[in-house]
Amino acid sequence: MLRYDYKVFSVALGQRIKQLRKDKKITLRSLMLDHGFHLTQIQRIERGDGISIPTLLRLAEVFQEPVESLVLGLGLVPPESKPKSPKK
Repeated sequence: MLRYDYKVFSVALGQRIKQLRKDKKITLRSLMLDHGFHLTQIQRIERGDGISIPTLLRLAEVFQEPVESLVLGLGLVPPESKPKSPKK
C-alpha cells in the first residue's frame, strides 16, 4: 500500500529547496526583491513548515527545475513487512 508522511515530506522538501537555492547561489534577499517572496515565507518553507502548490510552482520557475524533481521520492513511507507466520 502506497503511503506518504506529510511532515517527513515537508521537512525533506524544505531541505531540498534550501540546498537547491544554495547550489544555484540564490540568496534570500534575491528571492525577496527579485521574485516577490517574503523572508518569513521562505524561512518557514526551508524549515519544513509546509508549502502551498502555487508557491511550489513559483519556486520551480525561479530555480528552473521541474516540479517533479523537487518532490521526487519525498515523504514515502516504506511498506510494512508482514510478520512471518510460523511454519506448521
